[in-house]
Amino acid sequence: QRIKLVEYLNNKYFQGIMGPTWYTDIDTWMDKYGFDEQVMINLFDYCYSKSALHKNYVQVVAESWGLNKVKNLDDLENYYREQEKLMKMKKDIAKKLGRRSGLTQYEEAYIETWVNEYKYDMSIIEIALKQTTSRANASFEYINNIIKDWNERNLRTPAQVSQFLEERKQKNKKTKEINKQ
Repeated sequence: QRIKLVEYLNNKYFQGIMGPTWYTDIDTWMDKYGFDEQVMINLFDYCYSKSALHKNYVQVVAESWGLNKVKNLDDLENYYREQEKLMKMKKDIAKKLGRRSGLTQYEEAYIETWVNEYKYDMSIIEIALKQTTSRANASFEYINNIIKDWNERNLRTPAQVSQFLEERKQKNKKTKEINKQ
């Protein structure tokens, strides 16, 4: 089966003159990341569609798919769906912050952490964005610190976050009253 796959890739993308090192690389990617034949074909399709069918680029994409546990077509479709959702979220956040030119690579990395690592959705991120309205030129670092704090406190739902904010507001109010006395 693998021989037929390599033959197919050779004929489709290299007009039958694929360099010998590609054979080793294909075997390595399939073994290292557990890709099935359809994922390998999609890997080459994807890179070819980006006019980037060279080993370094294919390696980066393969590594990314591997890190995201893509093994078969279902995994790949789920990965694409998640990436699409993440891109929409980045655009929404940029729009809410009035960033017409988009976000920097570093700001996008923060968002990826909030979504992929902390597992937060837009409903919680939006609460954090609203927290910046009282600050002039609030930075992404400030927003990140808010969200990181919520994650460390294991606040998982908008209701939990709202309750935490209300409790903190009441505590601050009591502290101010005590300080006035």
